Amino acid sequence: MNDRDSEREAPLARAALSPGLRATTHAIAEALFTTEDGPPPEERLAWLVDDLDDFFVRAGGRALFLFRLCVVAISVIAPLLVGKLAPFRALGQADRLRALERLERSPLALAIFGAKTTLCILYYEHPGAAEEVGFDGSCLRGEP
Repeated sequence: MNDRDSEREAPLARAALSPGLRATTHAIAEALFTTEDGPPPEERLAWLVDDLDDFFVRAGGRALFLFRLCVVAISVIAPLLVGKLAPFRALGQADRLRALERLERSPLALAIFGAKTTLCILYYEHPGAAEEVGFDGSCLRGEP
């Protein structure tokens, strides 16, 4: 392993996500990944936000800027769609779910699409989430 490889694998000391962005992202993820059984485990959401932070430290400023823009749009606009003036993370779970559903059907759906895509890619890397959807780590093609 050369120095460049070890730099990529070593955890980075700086953070990309501010505490407010972390909290709002956590609230969005909790709503996105809620099933009829309820929201995902708290430790999985914390893992997701930590992994997202690491992702954006490595991805760079432009990617973080676009994600932040999506999260700000969700935080401000989605609550208005359910008649609330509070930021998204201050809404109750039922209001969050309704707000995201309405935002997805609005002309501003691109904001939710941008955040949702990034969060889904990382969320389903967690072994617990992969197991829940039946992924066993193998290819879909059968053995020859």
